[in-house]
Order: sequence, then C-alpha cells, then structure tokens
Amino acid sequence: MTSALSVAVNILGPVFLIIGLVVILNQRFSLDVRTVSRIVLYLFSPCLAFNTVARTELRIEELGLILAMAVGSSLIMTLIGWGLARLLGFGRTLESAFLLSIAIANAGNYGMPVNEFAFGPPGLERAVLFNVAMNVVASTLGIYLASRGRASVRRSLLNILALPMIYAIVLGLLFNVQQWALPLPVQRVVDLLSQATVPCMLLVLGLQLSRTSLKGKGGPLVLAILARLVIAPVVGFALSGWLGLTATTRLFAIVETSMPAAVVSTLMAQEFGSDAEFVSSVTLGSTLASLISLSILLSILM
Repeated sequence: MTSALSVAVNILGPVFLIIGLVVILNQRFSLDVRTVSRIVLYLFSPCLAFNTVARTELRIEELGLILAMAVGSSLIMTLIGWGLARLLGFGRTLESAFLLSIAIANAGNYGMPVNEFAFGPPGLERAVLFNVAMNVVASTLGIYLASRGRASVRRSLLNILALPMIYAIVLGLLFNVQQWALPLPVQRVVDLLSQATVPCMLLVLGLQLSRTSLKGKGGPLVLAILARLVIAPVVGFALSGWLGLTATTRLFAIVETSMPAAVVSTLMAQEFGSDAEFVSSVTLGSTLASLISLSILLSILM
C-alpha cells in the first residue's frame, strides 16, 4: 500500500502545481477564460476523442464496460442528486446546477494525468476512453441539465447537437471498425490538436479556480462537494464490482468516478445559462478537497 503522502506529492502534486502556475499567470495578465473554454470544447476535445476511439486496440467488451461505468455512475449520481435536491426543496435553477455539479466527474484534465501517474500507459489509455464516454454524458445529459434551469425541454434537447464531440466519437468508431486512416497532413493536425487538450483543460481549470469564491454558498455547496468526493467513490466501488471489472480497469474506473466536479460542467453552465457561479464553486471546493480524498483513495487502491 502506497502512503497517502507519497500519492499527494508524486501523483496529485504535478497537477496542482500546473493549476497554481496558471492562477499566478491569470493574476498577472487577466486571461480570457471564455475564449479558451470554447477552443477546448469545439476544437481540442473532439480531436482527442476521435484519435483515441479511432486508434484503441482494447477489446470491444472492455470498451463497453468502460462506457457502462462512465454512463452508469453519472446516471446514479444524477438520481441521488435529484433525490437530495427535491428533499431539500431546491429551486429549479439551483437544482439544475447542483445536478450538473455532481453528475459529471473531472475525468479529463484531472483524471487522465492522475491515472497516467498512478497506473502508467494502461491507465492513461483507459482514462482517455473513460473521458470520451464522460464527454458523451456531458454532451447529452450535461447540456440538458445546464439548459433546463432556464430553457425549455425542446431547447435543451436541441443544445445536445450543438457541440462536435458526439460527431467526433461516431467518426472515430467508423475509422476504427473500417481500419481507415486520415491523410497524413490531416492526421498530423489532429495529433497536434489532441496533444493540446490536457494542458489547455488544466489551463481552463486554473483560470476558473482563480476567479471563483466559496463565500456565501452555504449548505448546497458543501453537500455537492461531499456527494462528489464521498458518495461517488462508493458508487464507483459498487458499480465496478457489479459490472465485473477487474485489474487495472477496475482501479482506474474507481479513481475516475471519484474525481471532483468537472471543468466541462462549468463550461456547460456558462454556455447554456445555468448557475455558473455555483458550479464553479463546487469545482473549486471539490478540486481542493480532492487532494485529501484522492490521496487516501489511491493509497488504498495502490
């Protein structure tokens, strides 16, 4: 068993160091987070999704289990969140933001580097695929939750088609099955854009955290953080066991499920009119607290 302190320094430390550097940079130059967010959403992430799906050599059964883990954990967390929100009498907009905060784990800009540092290349490959699946959830359930606070159901569902992630995934599957290859110049462009995804998502996370405050958020904020960092790992252990995941796949899946609130949730809230301030606060609080929760979890799993 690896010590929690070792995990905090060697696995989570590099991620937090990058975030800290971005926070310092933003304080000096006041960078435009919305522009960077849109570049990640509409350009970098779709390229990474296409590349990963088109090139993966994992068995179709394992791919299906990874997809089931990502989708299943998000749906379970949404149902738990919906029950809590109704029990506590949240208004429609707050309920929407609360569900968005706890339904989608930060499987990309946080989960991918952490899994690579913890489990090596096998962990990274599976983490990328989990992130692709989580992006499917974000591009469907996430957009719906972000939109429903202020938009009609019809408008919310139409927003699902606004982002290119789903199209990139479908295209990647087609290329994988047919064993097609992009023309070399195009492939090089896609490769370069893919490589920019994780650094830029960390950049977005740092920018978001540097502009977020935890003041005045009260009980719903604390509840959302606890749901993401305490309830979600329990869901991860239970669901991975029920699905029959084993070895590295089970370990990475539990870690991914236990990640703090996703940056993409804040992006969705900004883009589609939910309570972006609340979602950002959950992202900040859960990210900071995850230094403790993930250190303990990884020390147990490793």
